[in-house]
Amino acid sequence: MRHLSNSVRQVLGLLAVIGGLAIADSVQSEEAKSRMDSVRQLERQVFDIGRKLRCPVCTAESVAESSVQIAIEMRWKIQEQLEQGLGEQEILAFFQSRYGDWILLDPPKRGVHLMLWLLPILAALLGLVFLAVSFRRWQNVAKNSIELDNANLNRVRKAVEEARR
Repeated sequence: MRHLSNSVRQVLGLLAVIGGLAIADSVQSEEAKSRMDSVRQLERQVFDIGRKLRCPVCTAESVAESSVQIAIEMRWKIQEQLEQGLGEQEILAFFQSRYGDWILLDPPKRGVHLMLWLLPILAALLGLVFLAVSFRRWQNVAKNSIELDNANLNRVRKAVEEARR
């Protein structure tokens, strides 16, 4: 009986150790998961901000999309500033102060940038005015042509009738 009770104790002790390890592993995996979530969130923020900045080398791409060295360094700088607690606007202002407005993929609409936004609209309006004036002139010319054509047509008809007689 004593032997059985020792083996029961051993089994219970083993179960306690296994249970303790399972709890420790669960706590550790929660911490690891939490760390991974914060790393993913930081990476997402870096790429969100990077999508708003133009790559200085390949200007058709954002810093988030580009794989050139300067874009990689800019992403590291964004991450460093996020880890320091800076916000998105502060980080964008940092790069804007270093590179100028052109570094922003959506530059502020003021000064030259405002003109670049307004010129296509102005050109479209002028084009519509030109088309309206041209269409109106074309209609007036067409009306006058038809009247002249009818007069000429009547003369031709009279001449044909006289020639047939």
